[in-house]
Amino acid sequence: MKKKYFLPILSLLTVCFAPLGLNSQEVRSFSLKNAQQYAVEYNYDVINSRTDVKIAERSVKENTALGLPQINGTINYNNNLKLRTTLMPGDFFGQPGEDIPVEFGTQHTGDIGATVSQLIFSGKYIVGLMFARAFVDMRADGVVKSEIEIKNIIAKSYYPVIILQENKKVFDSTLATLQNMLVETEAYYKSGFLEDTDVDQIDLMISDIEATITNIDNQLSIAKNMLKYQMGVEATVEIEVTDKLAEILAIVNRQYLLESPFDIQKNIDYKLLKDQEKLSGLKMRLQKTEYMPTLSAVYSYQQSAMRDDFNFFVSGRDWYESQMLGISLQVPIFSSGNRSNKVQKAKLEIEKLMVKDSQLKQGLAIKVETARSVFDNAYLIYLNKKKSVEQSQKIYNKTQIKYKSGMASSLNLSQTYNQFLVSQIQYLTAILDLLNKKADLEMILTRVE
Repeated sequence: MKKKYFLPILSLLTVCFAPLGLNSQEVRSFSLKNAQQYAVEYNYDVINSRTDVKIAERSVKENTALGLPQINGTINYNNNLKLRTTLMPGDFFGQPGEDIPVEFGTQHTGDIGATVSQLIFSGKYIVGLMFARAFVDMRADGVVKSEIEIKNIIAKSYYPVIILQENKKVFDSTLATLQNMLVETEAYYKSGFLEDTDVDQIDLMISDIEATITNIDNQLSIAKNMLKYQMGVEATVEIEVTDKLAEILAIVNRQYLLESPFDIQKNIDYKLLKDQEKLSGLKMRLQKTEYMPTLSAVYSYQQSAMRDDFNFFVSGRDWYESQMLGISLQVPIFSSGNRSNKVQKAKLEIEKLMVKDSQLKQGLAIKVETARSVFDNAYLIYLNKKKSVEQSQKIYNKTQIKYKSGMASSLNLSQTYNQFLVSQIQYLTAILDLLNKKADLEMILTRVE
């Protein structure tokens, strides 16, 4: 009797103290589509992929700035603690035949100046900018690939949560049925219609199923934590999945997935390879620009002062100006084969990518067909296990009726119960495998513009 009154009292206490400010954990609900969209925004790897694009864009601006005017200022000060001594012929001082030591200069010297340089022509600069911009495009395609992959990962993390929740429903329902049956069996035993082994058999079945439910709860908690991590949800936030297993299965379009055309030109892996080919072509052009001259201009302005005392900031003292305007032309002449070997090396890299192009085309074609076959096989297994679980459910239900009417023993009930649970587990496992294979096939068939 104490046990019966405990739960109502606990519920009453919960209601009474809830308004007093007890902190409840935040709960957020996600459909599969919402979870995928959330992950695209907050998954750690996807965020880093987008940051890589921003870094590449900054590199373009950095390289662009190299071809724009460069201005540098200089301020120099020297304290000549000991002036340099030079020997002068004595003839200048009326002492022929004798060298006279003379100190030249002032103790304090300073100058202020600015230099402006401008690149006029550089093949390396032009092709370098093209290379940097192509690299940005490749990074952007990398973000697309990350988004496609994370959607697949989220789907394959979302499905186990649904499966485990469905599994828990089945076991909870079975547990409730067995508990009712235990009450009836105990009543029949007390009335002398059944033996104590019948009661023990039902009680054993209940203990087994309670342990199984505990295990399912633990697995469900782990699965949700994994889903949260992949989505980028904070650990302190509790999540709930809103999609139902029946809804997920209803949108599995077997015919479409098996017959949908595969366009390799719109496959993200092939697009990334094309990005690499473009970069390799630009890299070879970049190496060839080392044969080209570089033309630049420079302007320099400077003011200098020489003082015996440190009085540079005293007004009215002279500062001496100097200006310079120049053009520099650098012409590569001979590098002992260095430039030639760089170009040949770049050509070999392009040849490797051509081979990889053919390899990827063939590999993707095989991958698609394999994914279709694996998916179709999983679908057929799913249909088989669905039929099996329906039959085992039917047998188990009939055995329950027979047991209640005394036409079947508790051993018969236990056997059909175990058969039903095994078929149920196999059925849900087949569903999970089907959904995972579907996610993999959909990822391969995803088209990008």
